[in-house]
Amino acid sequence: MAIKRLGSLLVEEQMITEDQLQQALMEQKKTGEPLGEALVRLGSISEESLYRFLAIQHGLDYVSLDSVDIGAALVKTMPTLTARKYSAIPISQDNGTITIATSQPDDLSLFYLPKEIKVPSDVRPKIIVAPASQIRQLLDKYFPVQRGGEMQTQQQAKAKEDPNGVAMLEEVSTELINPEDIDLQAVEEKKPEEEDDSKVEEGPLSKLCDFMIIDAVHKRASDIHINPYEKKIVLKYRIDGSLIEFPSPPVNYKRRLASRYKNMAQLNIIEKRLPQDGRIHIIVDGKPIDIRIATLPTRWGENIVMRIVDQTSANLDIEKIGLEPQQVLDFTKAISQPYGMVFVTGPTASGKTTTLFAAMNKINTPAKNILTVEDPVEFRLPHIIQIQVDIKAGRTFASVLRAFLRHDPNIVLIGEIRDAETADIAVKASLTGHLVLSSVHTNDAPSTIMRLVDLGIDPAYVGSSVLAVASQRLVRRICDKCKEEVKPSEEELNRVHVTPEQIQGKQFFRGKGCSNCHNTGYRGRVAAFEVMPVGHEIREVIFKKGTLNDLKAAAKAAGLMTIRDAAIQKWLQGLTTIEEVLGETFE
Repeated sequence: MAIKRLGSLLVEEQMITEDQLQQALMEQKKTGEPLGEALVRLGSISEESLYRFLAIQHGLDYVSLDSVDIGAALVKTMPTLTARKYSAIPISQDNGTITIATSQPDDLSLFYLPKEIKVPSDVRPKIIVAPASQIRQLLDKYFPVQRGGEMQTQQQAKAKEDPNGVAMLEEVSTELINPEDIDLQAVEEKKPEEEDDSKVEEGPLSKLCDFMIIDAVHKRASDIHINPYEKKIVLKYRIDGSLIEFPSPPVNYKRRLASRYKNMAQLNIIEKRLPQDGRIHIIVDGKPIDIRIATLPTRWGENIVMRIVDQTSANLDIEKIGLEPQQVLDFTKAISQPYGMVFVTGPTASGKTTTLFAAMNKINTPAKNILTVEDPVEFRLPHIIQIQVDIKAGRTFASVLRAFLRHDPNIVLIGEIRDAETADIAVKASLTGHLVLSSVHTNDAPSTIMRLVDLGIDPAYVGSSVLAVASQRLVRRICDKCKEEVKPSEEELNRVHVTPEQIQGKQFFRGKGCSNCHNTGYRGRVAAFEVMPVGHEIREVIFKKGTLNDLKAAAKAAGLMTIRDAAIQKWLQGLTTIEEVLGETFE
């Protein structure tokens, strides 16, 4: 089931027309206002109808705030920043319940808003929906903005922590954090001995740190690398799988830069001798961005790597993630079974999670009880109960999976099988009527079978439970803006075992390099897959405890298209280069 946006839902319910939606989207690009408010302003839908629809969509009550009077005690329960960030107002409190009206009933608001109000733990928050115009009037009356005081009209990025220990930032404004506004001269003039880790939120440093994250998101980076050396800091973004160096921060800010990011992730800024891991959740341009941060002490300071997960950018259509036509049929057949196990395997950052959620998106219906345990939760789909691993709280893959089986699931997704206990529970679940999807770190599809056996699973159980294994790699796409036609050499054809007859009538390209692709010749990536259905021949090899070579031979005999074969197809289709095929896949 596809994830549907507000505009699409309103069109489906015939509350607006497609033309009205497109007009509102064009208006939204000009003004930056929410789509719903643009529709109301253009007269496409009444404000009351819009917010009644939003209330129904989220299973909440709707209320009009025409004659609401809020007492001083209620106002104190909500910080001004919280009220304005979530467009929310506390309107009443009685019988152990505080009622909060909001005009932004999205998933993030519904989850985080109740955590940020200042009420005793035994007071239960109740969220309802009210029109934006009425909320704004009450915000101006009870939560005024102090010009030039502590509050600013633009939201400042300020760290806080949710109940799961995840550091969060409010939505940051790209106007506020503009590189031209950063006084780098003032930064450079500051002496190293004057650095003060206790002031990591102040001045140009704060703007610079926020700008680097926003800039990386805008450039489609998957990772930010901040490498300290004796006389410089090297800043690199990983874009389309390759590290590209960008202008570096001033070297005098090595310590405070690390402290600022550690503070944002709620890590210990005093501890500089041990590695630390944490998470930051921010909203950039209205999109939720999850950042996993890791610090590592080095000779010249703390090395920082931040993995960026854009929860809205992935394509979750199983037919558009890179599978070849026969692979789509084989994979879809496996995930459509009522019970058994389906694995996706590959190295870190090869797109396994995207493939798993494309599979979930394909089979997700309200009639099925679907539970997931992940580390972290990267995508959100409707009708799915998602749990995030928390080792400190004792919430491991194995413990959550064991609890899941008491909640009558049809389908279970395990983010990764890392240990024997998790593997044992997962296999037994698949043999008792559940469909289990998971990922494993192996080099190819046949190796996944051997990995399960190495974890102590009886080959008879492995052969009886595994339906299919998909392995994948990402190869870079040629940049459309600077691609030029090339002719492969005879040596190149020989390296991929392709004959001149096979390329008759086909065009091949290479990117020259331009500003659109940061002079790499590539922009974007596409996945190359091998999908191994576990049929009769392969199952017999597993039952007989065959070797890895036996499994590979049986898979080849059954018609397996390897990752190298799939990557060659991408090259023959003009999507990538032969250098990418040879550099990212094994023969």
